[in-house]
Amino acid sequence: MKVLIIEDSEDFRSKMRSLLEVLDYEVLEASDGLEGMEMIKSQTDLSLIISDLHMPNLDGLTMCKKIQSENIETAPILMVTTEANPKLKKEGTSAGIYKWILKPVSDKKFLTMVEKIVSKP
Repeated sequence: MKVLIIEDSEDFRSKMRSLLEVLDYEVLEASDGLEGMEMIKSQTDLSLIISDLHMPNLDGLTMCKKIQSENIETAPILMVTTEANPKLKKEGTSAGIYKWILKPVSDKKFLTMVEKIVSKP
């Protein structure tokens, strides 16, 4: 299964990549929402998109709204962020974000969430 990580922190992106590769996921990476959008449009076989909220060039929420407004068929989106604002979370749900989890997140919780999302019918 193919997972796209959209995260501006190289360290956090690398950590998520390592965790996912242990479970045999094929991992693609983007460093911001603009790069993420390009990859989403070109990779039609993604099983999951993991995105940060606060990123340069195009933030995660705006990226999700753009995906929705352009009617792009895509995999479920897991937002992994430090942002706990309930208003933003609600706005994210309206923009198509499937799940929203807060950093710091334990490796176990992160992997459990990923497995739960990709195994849903």
